[in-house]
Amino acid sequence: MFNLYQNIKQKEDGEKEPDVIGHERFYQARSSTRSVRKRRRAPRRTHSAGEFSPSTLSAANRRAQFKRSQSTENRDREDGKSSVFGTPQRVDSMIKVFFGYKRQTGLPKHEYSALKTDGGDKCKEEKQIRNGVYLVCKQHLENNDRYELKSQLEDIGSRNDKHWFTIQDKNLGAERLLTLLPLPSTCPLSCRSETHDTLLELFRGLQHPYIHPILDVEFWSGGGDTSGGGSSTPPAAAFIAPLNPAGSLKDMIYGVDWREPYDRKYSVKGQGLTLKTIQCLGRQILEGLLFLKNRYFPPIYHLHSGNVIIQNGVARIAGLENSLLGLLPRAPAAPAPLAFGYLLFEMAAGYELTQPPTAAHLQLELERAPKVAEALELVFRGERLPQLEELVRCDLFRGVELRELRGASIIQNVTPPDVMELLDIVKNPVPPSPLRRRYFTDDLEPWFA
Repeated sequence: MFNLYQNIKQKEDGEKEPDVIGHERFYQARSSTRSVRKRRRAPRRTHSAGEFSPSTLSAANRRAQFKRSQSTENRDREDGKSSVFGTPQRVDSMIKVFFGYKRQTGLPKHEYSALKTDGGDKCKEEKQIRNGVYLVCKQHLENNDRYELKSQLEDIGSRNDKHWFTIQDKNLGAERLLTLLPLPSTCPLSCRSETHDTLLELFRGLQHPYIHPILDVEFWSGGGDTSGGGSSTPPAAAFIAPLNPAGSLKDMIYGVDWREPYDRKYSVKGQGLTLKTIQCLGRQILEGLLFLKNRYFPPIYHLHSGNVIIQNGVARIAGLENSLLGLLPRAPAAPAPLAFGYLLFEMAAGYELTQPPTAAHLQLELERAPKVAEALELVFRGERLPQLEELVRCDLFRGVELRELRGASIIQNVTPPDVMELLDIVKNPVPPSPLRRRYFTDDLEPWFA
């Protein structure tokens, strides 16, 4: 009977929806063998009112009155009655502030920002912006049938005007990461339904073990119509991706929690990774870059350790939307082979470079990893910039086993014409013809002149 009960329980557990990533085919779930046993506490006897002192009773009454006033205040804030940002007019106006606000970053190297206490107008303004953006996100997701807002994250990235949220996928019961950012004036794409459908088709075709997937795309506006120019505020793009608790490769190098603010968690020098880890992760990144190149993806100038997600020890390239929206890359902006050299140095030395290193610098910093130094010599000190195919064949990555590609059925279907058209527009932004006008924004025509 005990074995029969175990089989029934395993069958019931197997029928539950697994915590997976939607249409992401290369998610690797690892089962946990730890079980937490809850302790039963003995029931406590309830004291009568006569057993308490008068001072204790009066203090309890004051606490109860304070909690009632706080709950009423929170309820009014949710109803939009007494909050500073609660009215719909304030929510619509706050997105204008969100689009025009520039968060100041770029602290000096290794400076711990938590030691600075700025309680002036700047700190107050940043708090108001965060509250306003949170209400904007909440307003857009209130009537969404699939996604539910859970919490707002700190400024975990370096990009200005970018905000991160955790949401719940109600269909699959899994957590997701929502990234919200305003579209720049140089974005070559419009916010029409045709662009939305083509972007989803593009991201579904980029399924690879070393590519971090984008599950959904939404275009938001501060009010009015996003396609006809009726709104006075520029639209924003919301990208929904899997939520990985391991964080990015940069978090792994610096040994920090990915949820900490960007200016705080990278304020001290990190630890260089082992040679075996550098070889494995570096080869995986190169394979992901080659896959994107073979799929005619635009040149990537946004490759850095913060845009490489670590999932169960596997490196997955993220931030693909940056190349499609015309966002400016963070310094040092470099093509993929050169950016990979910067990334390789950061993995080995524990800190990032701001300019190409000298031969003496490479020899000094990478004395314990001569193979990494040879690969970096090829990137930074060679007569010409090597191609990605040459970097894969160098001695550092020779013999690295790619277990994720064993038996993985990479989709090799032909890229649809509308996706090829969109990629061609992003690569070569030229004045739109009548056939290609549906993907362009109306206000960019003077920009091409």
